[in-house]
Parts: sequence; structure tokens; C-alpha cells
Amino acid sequence: MRGLLMALGVLAVALSPIVGTVPARAAPDFDSAYVFESAYLANMAPGDTGTFSVFFQNTGALTWTLSTATQVNLATCRLDKVSCGVPPEHFSWNPGSWLSTTAYATQSKSDVVPGDSSSFFYQVKASTSTAPGTYRFNGDLVVAATGALIHPEGYYQEASVTGAPDQAPSDVQATIGDTNGVGGVNDVRVAFTAPARNKTTAYDVQRREGDCSAAPADTAFVKLATVTAQPGQTGTYIDLDRTNGTYCYQVRVPDPIRSSFVYSNQAAAVVTASTIGVVPTSTSAVMTQSGGIFTDRYYTGDKIDLVFSVAIKLAAASIRVADSDCGAPTSQAGPPAACMGTDSWTTSDVVCGVNASCVLSLDRKTLTIMLTAPPTQVAPGSVAGLQYPITIIEGHGITDANGTAWDLAGSADRVFGPVGQ
Repeated sequence: MRGLLMALGVLAVALSPIVGTVPARAAPDFDSAYVFESAYLANMAPGDTGTFSVFFQNTGALTWTLSTATQVNLATCRLDKVSCGVPPEHFSWNPGSWLSTTAYATQSKSDVVPGDSSSFFYQVKASTSTAPGTYRFNGDLVVAATGALIHPEGYYQEASVTGAPDQAPSDVQATIGDTNGVGGVNDVRVAFTAPARNKTTAYDVQRREGDCSAAPADTAFVKLATVTAQPGQTGTYIDLDRTNGTYCYQVRVPDPIRSSFVYSNQAAAVVTASTIGVVPTSTSAVMTQSGGIFTDRYYTGDKIDLVFSVAIKLAAASIRVADSDCGAPTSQAGPPAACMGTDSWTTSDVVCGVNASCVLSLDRKTLTIMLTAPPTQVAPGSVAGLQYPITIIEGHGITDANGTAWDLAGSADRVFGPVGQ
């Protein structure tokens, strides 16, 4: 008998750690029944947070009341489903909002009378190092004051983690230059580094007109192109020939699991020197040299400099001029003075390569015209010859790089002569 008692004692000691993890059953006045639960969490990525909810009905004789001896908690259980009221295997998923190390949550209602139901809510968060897989969270209701199980039902919910999603670049930059020789310094180069751990090689470059104050998903962002960049390598896109203004650029990457996008930082570019959309005008017209044949009229050997607001180009260029037979113009912007009675202007043509040499400066903003022969008269005026000051009334074959014609009427200065004026 002594030997038998000793053997039973040893067995009891051996079993005590296992039995100790199974809470006692609550008094019969406590009882519950599972009602329903929220959907499992699918397609979580490392770092994501999700919420579980489950509803239980009070089928006992006591009202469950918060902060009293009848408060009911949703306790944590281990994967064996019977070891409850202990830290679970996946305790690292606690984002800091669980009720305790041994309970997910308490009843959401302050009082749950017999026959009524209450929800229990709790959150789980996958750490950034969580491996892909399915993770189960077991639980059951217990009396908060004692930890006694009310009605074990083996409740559980699951969270599925996929691989980490592709990331958007974090170093997008936008710089301005002139890469194609058109329209001035107005080409925006967008550059970024593709995240090294990404699987995708496709990156959408987007632009929005205005500053970078809008949200990444703002519909004003338009897709310019999809750039291919290998992980860890640089991707670039050049947005050519922008007009003057402020632009915001960003890069987005599709997240097919969530049917959405992830976005990069935003980079602003302010274009101020573009000639695209800018109408060329003359800002200065000065006679710099007299040919010496006549000092009171425009004739062979005379030279003028026309300065423009933008770079220009010439194609069979010519100007038509009118003199001051009817009086001097009222301003450097013209037009010629109005004629009275039978008075009239003398008008003549100056044609590059025919009766004039025409040379552009290196920046193509200054046009030097020197008469190599007398201007070709179109209509005689009240006085023979072209009397100073001279007003340019037409321009042909003088445009900006995009073919926009010289706006004479909008020019600040189109009157020249004599020398120095």
C-alpha cells in the first residue's frame, strides 16, 4: 500500500503542470453560447493590423456586469485549445491593446442580461518580420474574477500573412534642364532608386500641375509612363517641354493583393525659363551703326539690333518697315503715326539674304540686321526715302523654336533710328 501511495504521489506530481493549465469550470449560474464571429483576416502583409470580433450569448442565470465579480472576459488559449488563461504562442501579435497577457478583451456591453449577447473585439498585428503563413488565435470565455471557464467551445480565428508587398521608392527627385534643345530649360528629369527587395520592375511616374500639397491618390495626378527598373537600380523619366509653372511628381507601385497602390515621396519642379507657350516679342530695337551714306534716313550700311523675349529662329526672314512721313510714333511700341490728308508713309521690305545680312546671337535672342542694299520699296510716302524713326509693321519667318510667330503688336519696342535709338 505504501508503495502504491508513493507511486500515485509521483504520478500526481508529474501531471500537475499539465492539469494546472486547464482552468476550472465556472459555477452553473454562468453559461454561454457561441453566436457568430467576423471573417478571418486574409492577405495581411508584415506590419499590418487587423481586428477580430466574436459574439457570445449569456445563457446562464447571472447578468454579466463590468467591474464586478460577474464580468466576463475572452481569455487567450494555446493551440491545444484547452490551455486557457495563459499567454498564447502568438502573444507577439498583441499590438498593445489586449486586455492582459492572458485575455484578449472583455465584454463590450456594461451589462449582459441572460438571453442577451455581447461582442468581444481585439486587434492583432503582424510584425515586420512575420513569415508568410496562417496563424490561429484560440480563446474561450472565462469569469474575469476567477479565470474559470464558462462553457468551453474551442473558439478560434485565423490571420493569413502573405509575403511583404512591393514598396514605392523613397528618394524621388525632380531636376530641370534642357535635354532636347527645344523650348529652353524646360525638361524635368525624374529619378528614383527601385527598392532592393522589390519583385516588381514596373514603376508608374505621375505628374500633377501645382505644388505638392495634394494627397498621393489625388485624381489630378496623371500617369506619364511606366519605367522599368531592376531592384536596387536607378529609374529615370524625362518629362519634355513643359510650359512655365509648378509641377509635382511621384512614383506609384501596384499592390495587387489590396487592389491599390503604394506611393513614393513627392518632388516639386518649378519651370521658369520655358519658351513653350510663350509668344515671342521684341523688347528692344536699336540702330547701332550708320552706313554713312545718309544720316537722316534708313539706307544701305545701316545696322540694327532686335532683342527678343525668347530664343528665335529664322526661315526666309524679312521685315516690313514704315517711316515717319506722317510724324514720329507716340511710343517705342508703335504703331506709326496716323497720316492726315494726303500724307502717307513710305513702306519698304528688308529681306534676309537679299538686301540684308541677318545674324543671330549665340543665345538666339538678338537678331542683327545690316542692310547690304537699299530697302525694297513697297509704297512711296509723302517724302522720298525712309525717314527716321522707323517702325517695323510686319515680320515674316521670325518665330520661336516651336514656330510661334513674332507678336509685333504685343512687343514693347519695334521702333529704331537714328543711331543710338
